[in-house]
Amino acid sequence: RRSRARVMTTDDEVAEGDLHGRAMPVLNQDDVDALARAVQPILDSDEAVRRWCTRANVERFLRADRGNLAKATKRLTDTLKWRVAERPETRVCSACINKDLRSHYMNFVGWDRRGRALVYSDIGLAKDKTPSTNAEHCMQVLELLEPNLRPFPNDQYVWVVDFHQFSVYDMNPSVASACLGLFARSYPERLAGMIMVGAPMLFNGLYRAVCAFADPVTVKKVRFVVGPDGKGGGKAFDPVMDEFFDAETKAWLAAEMTENRKRWKEVAKRKSWMAATFAGRGSTHGWWQTLQPSKTKPPEPPVEGEGGHDIRGCESFRACDAFKNVAQAVRSRGAHGALTSRLADLAPEGIPEPEE
Repeated sequence: RRSRARVMTTDDEVAEGDLHGRAMPVLNQDDVDALARAVQPILDSDEAVRRWCTRANVERFLRADRGNLAKATKRLTDTLKWRVAERPETRVCSACINKDLRSHYMNFVGWDRRGRALVYSDIGLAKDKTPSTNAEHCMQVLELLEPNLRPFPNDQYVWVVDFHQFSVYDMNPSVASACLGLFARSYPERLAGMIMVGAPMLFNGLYRAVCAFADPVTVKKVRFVVGPDGKGGGKAFDPVMDEFFDAETKAWLAAEMTENRKRWKEVAKRKSWMAATFAGRGSTHGWWQTLQPSKTKPPEPPVEGEGGHDIRGCESFRACDAFKNVAQAVRSRGAHGALTSRLADLAPEGIPEPEE
């Protein structure tokens, strides 16, 4: 097995299955300068993209295209124009703040052993299956990550995806296409790897379809892991979690996945990261249900997380600056939502004031 200490390779490509290596750690600085000059007219016309397009980001785009200046110029130019048009740094997921607080369950919840961001998602907990809004939620997560990432070579995230309730309703390849297209175009070299937990045989067909159009570099970054309940295919759960995460973060992941399996009927109707982030409390679920009343049933009582489990991340993560930055950004950007604008009246302890 490759040493955990290995963080970079002098080769143009990282070996398949290596979620620790980085290609092209040393770039030709003349090419970096040339790429920066090529996009300068766009930067001169817009203050927001000028602040975003740091030298580190210019290097990232050149690295993504393995030093090919022409390809990197096109990709970065397209991304800058997209950022001017869409203003992703100001937005949150419209489905999560307007339609259903449980629309998606993909969030920034911690760090791996190398200080790379940890993104966790549970496919079954996501109620929305629309390609465009799933891509919008991915954009939200990545924009919240960007200002909080560590310097190269740890300026990436590891994505842990739980498949325990994966069903035929999740088989639309257009969802994967929309998200992977966004990653490739506007967030290259951010994904360190995907750890797919408990993927059933049903997923095999979708995976083959996705591999046909996905970036081959992304496909190389996938690992399959057996779930904590022993289901699904892949490597054993504990060794992979130990490879990537410290004991506290591993325990949080195991607690989250186990709770979702053992208490599915309770938590599936109540868990909302958006509501938890607005309220500053991630261990009580369902207190917000009167915002989304059922036409046939009265609101059900809230439930507590198993042993005080907090869906926003482990204790040390919740104490770090990045967590506070994300919470403040979400409350600010989502304050106008049809649902989120009314959360303050229902939150058990009110909405926390922004920290100085």
